[in-house]
Amino acid sequence: SSEASEVDKAIYGSTVPVLKGEKLSMRILVDHSIVESFAQGGRTCITSRIYPTKAIYEDGHIFLFNNATDAAITASLQIWQMSSAYAHS
Repeated sequence: SSEASEVDKAIYGSTVPVLKGEKLSMRILVDHSIVESFAQGGRTCITSRIYPTKAIYEDGHIFLFNNATDAAITASLQIWQMSSAYAHS
């Protein structure tokens, strides 16, 4: 959600095959304005740059859609804070 008019506001999405016997696996990395999403260990990947001005703290959302017909969904979420990539001396 950006109020800036010159930034890309496209919505990115994809599908990922979840094979029989597999559980859906998603890894989403957020580093300032970069969001990288990896499904099924990298079977499907999406990278995008975001410029949020309104989606801050509890106003930010991630959506996961299930288009399967007979699938039951059990979800869990784990969040870690990323350390700096720069070596501090």
